Parts: sequence; structure tokens; C-alpha cells
Amino acid sequence: MGVDDVSVAELFAGVGGFRLGLEYKGVARKWPRPRVDGFEVIWSNQWEPDEVTKKDEGKQWASKIYTKWFGSEGHEGGDIHEFTKTVEATQQIPDIDMLVGGFPCQDYSVARTISGEMGIHGEKGKLWEPIWRIIGRSHKRKTSKRPKLILLENVPRLLNSPASSRGLNFAIILKRLIGFGYDVEWRVINASDYGMPQQRKRVFILAYRTQGHGGERKGILGEEHFGLNGQNRKTRNPMERWMFGDSDVDHEDDWEVGPFAMAFPSEPDSYKRKELKMDGFSNKSSDFGNAGYAWEGWMGNRRWVKQFCSWNTTASYEGRKRFLGDVLVKEHAPSYEVSEDRRAEWDYVKGARKEWRIRKRDRENVGEELWAIYEDCMASMDQDKWDRHEGRFTELEGEDGPYRYVEGAIANPDRLDKASRTVVTAEIGSSPSRMRHIIEQDGVRRRLMPIELERLNQFPDNWTRIDGIADSKRGFLMGNALVVGVIDRLREPLLDRISSRTE
Repeated sequence: MGVDDVSVAELFAGVGGFRLGLEYKGVARKWPRPRVDGFEVIWSNQWEPDEVTKKDEGKQWASKIYTKWFGSEGHEGGDIHEFTKTVEATQQIPDIDMLVGGFPCQDYSVARTISGEMGIHGEKGKLWEPIWRIIGRSHKRKTSKRPKLILLENVPRLLNSPASSRGLNFAIILKRLIGFGYDVEWRVINASDYGMPQQRKRVFILAYRTQGHGGERKGILGEEHFGLNGQNRKTRNPMERWMFGDSDVDHEDDWEVGPFAMAFPSEPDSYKRKELKMDGFSNKSSDFGNAGYAWEGWMGNRRWVKQFCSWNTTASYEGRKRFLGDVLVKEHAPSYEVSEDRRAEWDYVKGARKEWRIRKRDRENVGEELWAIYEDCMASMDQDKWDRHEGRFTELEGEDGPYRYVEGAIANPDRLDKASRTVVTAEIGSSPSRMRHIIEQDGVRRRLMPIELERLNQFPDNWTRIDGIADSKRGFLMGNALVVGVIDRLREPLLDRISSRTE
């Protein structure tokens, strides 16, 4: 580690996407990539609870891949809940300048149905808890070693969950971070909007350390940074300068441009400023747009008010764009080809469908005869069969009976002259699936291979290939990974902020 390097801890490290983007330049397919000064990951953690069953005990594939490329020094392969149970256990994490992590998101991901989501208090949502324990315990000790920056990644639905109280989960996170002495900025970034080959939309949360209202504010931002050191100062123009750079607002020379604005230019719209409260949430739309800033300061005649500004934005990018066709290998494994006898099944799952669904709990309500028809239709992959039984399902349609399930057609095969759809954890598998990609190359239809998924996430070729790992697991890891190019674009703006603005 260089004398002036920024020390980093990487939580929920996966196979190292944050580290690749911070420590190595560019998104070249060959490894090693050029090492650059500035950031140094000195501590990391990765543990997969699903791999402690009898079948997969001890495998921990992501952790093994991480240590293969980065070494085991400073890497913790245990359960994050175990080493954050107590203050003493938490303090095994060394003093750091920056904390990063993409905490798991299943409980509010679009992969879950609205009725099935559990939100921030669900099983995976609980993984927010060790993050705030780590931050909060250093804050409680009043140490100057609290992270100067915190960079977290999650799915955009976090801003709009849970379904019954839209925005509450994100408000909890904002309140915690502000209470620990941070200002918080967020931005929803779709990788393909900035030339990357995959449509992967994620929310990035960037928290800047301040000194809080108990003393002098020496952090990156705060009200003073925006010139908001009085009750009557307006927030919008200086804040839009920070968040969007060359937006259509008049600005003073000392108004700075923030990291997201530098790395991901966009145009703002739909501005709002509100107090951050823990009540008033409903099943209607969230108050949190796809860009925003939250802090504690003046609001009217009140001084220490937690509040936020929020916008919806449109990406502004005119650089080079990469597409699905750019990541394909010249020679593929024959096992990935779609055989002629299965093509109709793939065509069906990717085509327009008008089906029905019956919940298991409603089986008794519909009777065994209709349940048998339902199972037969589900297995048939035949729209005509669904249509023939339409009347039977309609008779019992209702809250405790069948309900309609309709999907429109998607591209089949996937277009090679566009960015790919989002890679999912079940990407690799031979059974027909709507979410799995099918391409046509040299007249052959086939599924995507692990190396192509790595390229869609801009990892080096064969990054996830180690002895004993199945292709399906490699696909799973890429479905959970971030697009490295996003962090690569943020690296220099983050380094500028953390080196020039914090103490």
C-alpha cells in the first residue's frame, strides 16, 4: 500500500467487482489489468450462507475466487453476523478511509413478487444491520477513523419498498447514515446508458463523512459546502451544480461538481425537497427519485432537520457504446446449442402468453379437477391448451381462486446490436426460461456461456473459472455481480473527493 493510498474495506465482496474497479484501470479482458495508485483494499469479507449445506459445505466459491486473484491477506471468509455481534468482534476490521459493498437485495429485488417481498426486515434485508453496526460503533467511539466515504450498491426497488409503505426502507437507511454523521447522495445508474454492454440498473448510495452538529463540520459537504449556512439560503442551484454538473442553472465559481455528476452526466427533472420522516408512507409511489441528496440542517426556522432533495434524471452520454454482439466468443461449446426439438419450448416462454395461476393455498378452493387441468397446462407450453380451458378458470376467478397471468413477447433471439438484458442468477441452465438469453450466431441458436457473462459485467475472461466449479454456479456469481465499468468510471472522481475534501 502506498503512503497516500486510500484504505478500503469491501463488504459482501462477491468475486471482487468493487476491488477491480478501484484498484485496476479499465475493463480489459486480459488479466492482469494495469494497477493504479489511489485505493487499496486492506480488508474484505465474503460468505455465502447457501453454501453451508451438506451438499455444498465449505465450497464458498465466491470467496475462493476472490482469494485466488487478490490473495488471502486481510480477507475474512466468515459470517458477517458473527463478527459484528459485539463491539470487540467488530473492531477486528482495521481503520479505513472508505467502506464499500453491494449488500444482498433479494427481499426487495424485482425478481420477487410484490406479495412475497419482506423488505429491510426480511432475511436478506437483515444484511443492512451489520453495515450500520460497523459504522455506528466507530461513530459511538467518536474516533476520527470513521470512514470518510461509504459506497453501497443495491437494486433500485430499494427506493420504492416495501409495497405497503413505499420508500420506508430507504428512509431508514438515510436516517441511520445521517445520524452517524454523514450526508448521503444516491443515484440510479443503468450501465448500458453509459456505453456498457448490459442493461443493469442499480442504485449507488454515497455517504460523505461530516463532523455532525456537535462541533465544526470538516467533512466533504454539508450545508456549508453548498453555501447553505443561513435560514434563507436556497438549496436548488448549488445542489444541482454538485449533482449534475453543467445543468441549466446559474452557478458561482466556487460551486463544485460531485462524483456522480463527473462520472455519469445526466439531466435533472421533477425536483422536490422534503423533511425526512418515518411516517406518512403508503402503497403509492415513493418520494425518492432516481437521484437525490439527504442531510441535516436548516428547514424554515428549524435548525437540525433531517431532509432530502430528490430528482428524476435522464442519462446524458455520447461516447462509445458496446453491445451484446461485442462480447461473444468465436467458438462455443456444443452443449450450449438449442436443439431443434426444444426450440418450440424456448419460443413459447419468450413469446406473448395469456395464462392462469393458482396459489397452492387455494388448491382446495378450486377442486382437484381444475388443479389437474392447471398442472397439465403449466407443463404443456401450449397456448391453445390454456385457451381451451379459459372458461373453467374464469368461473372461479377471484381472491381465493385462479388469477390471470399475462406477459408480452420479448426478443427471441436476443438482438446483438443492443446491450443485453440484465444477467440473472439463473442465467445458465438448459431448461427453457424467459430470463435466459438466447442468441443466434452463424446460423446457430445457443445460450450464453460463463465467459460471455463475465464480459457483460466487464470482468477479465475466465475470472470465475476455478477447479470444481459448475457453469451454473459461475452464472449465479455473475448474476449477483456488479458491472465493473461503473466503479472504474467512479474511481477518479471518488479519489478527488476523498483526497481533497476530507480531513
